[in-house]
Amino acid sequence: MTVFKGYMKIIQRNLAYMLAFFLIFAVISILTARFTENAGEQFFQPESVSITVVDQDNSALSRGVTTMLSQDNQVSPAKLNREALTEALYIRSTQYVLQIPENFEKDFSSEDVTLQVTAVPGSAAEYYLNNRIDSFLNQIRAWQAGGFSMAEAVEQALEQAAHSSKVTLLDTGETSLAGYAVSFQYLPYMYLSVLIYSVSYILKAFRSREIRLRMNASPVSPTRQLTSGTAAFLLLFLVFWGGSLLMPLLIGQGSFYTSNLFPWYLGNTLCLLISAASLAFFIGTLVQDDSAINALANSIGLGISFLCGIFVPLELLSDSVKQFSRFLPFYWYEVINRELGTHTSLTAEIRGTVTQGFLIQAAFALAFFSLTLAVNRKASRHK
Repeated sequence: MTVFKGYMKIIQRNLAYMLAFFLIFAVISILTARFTENAGEQFFQPESVSITVVDQDNSALSRGVTTMLSQDNQVSPAKLNREALTEALYIRSTQYVLQIPENFEKDFSSEDVTLQVTAVPGSAAEYYLNNRIDSFLNQIRAWQAGGFSMAEAVEQALEQAAHSSKVTLLDTGETSLAGYAVSFQYLPYMYLSVLIYSVSYILKAFRSREIRLRMNASPVSPTRQLTSGTAAFLLLFLVFWGGSLLMPLLIGQGSFYTSNLFPWYLGNTLCLLISAASLAFFIGTLVQDDSAINALANSIGLGISFLCGIFVPLELLSDSVKQFSRFLPFYWYEVINRELGTHTSLTAEIRGTVTQGFLIQAAFALAFFSLTLAVNRKASRHK
């Protein structure tokens, strides 16, 4: 019990740092989740564009083009005045100027007939309206090829252009990234920074010559000392893990705890905790200088965060970076978190990916715990 209290006293000395880091992380997660809360998937919707039409033909075809554009745009007729039209484009009172030349309907069957368009260079409205006008004129040609007169072809094309299609998306179980998944995205950075710092300082304190002599001279057996130390670290890790699982409550995502994928989130965050703890023990065994502990806690946390898709989305990482990151457990944590956050149910294929990620994280933790034991055994032989 005395050894356990000793560990807890050292943990209390570093409690302010851990709480401060947790609060900073919580604020960042809340802001990020709120920012992406209404981001959702955006579907295409046609915008209303300010269009100026200079109709110099005044034919059934030219009136048909104007009527088609008026269905979901703001169309204003105007006379040909290049200076006034240029000024209107410059001040953005109009976004698109369409000039229909004389004899447009008469020369429609020839390949030389063209509509003169003036718009903001490279604007989306220009590409969209050009394609729409071309499509409308091609429909008229098709109706004419079927034996319809110009007036009848224009009427049929206008009726067809006014129709809207109902599109139903296939439900594949995939959704936009859930708010709680966004908050869990940054857990590796917090776990690594806080655990490397706290574990390294605890191990450093118990490596001091005075404490080692007192522990060797105490009536507490080495086995009980090891058990007490393990219990103290487990308590620290479980409290830290439980605190991080409260993040969905802080961002108003209480539905997380009733989600079908809640057990999978628990498994993923637990694997992350074990991986981060194993790396923290390994670093804490090697490093003994205070400045080195602070530097490594920050540099490793930031470095892994940029390499494993924590600060930079996985989609933006280059292939070479991804190939390297696949050997790190934190990359697989992010892969699993994204799969869980974008699905409401898991298919057999996704379950395989998630299970593979769990095994890789567990293998990494086992490897670093083994390295830590080997380093400790070698260091004890030299004492």
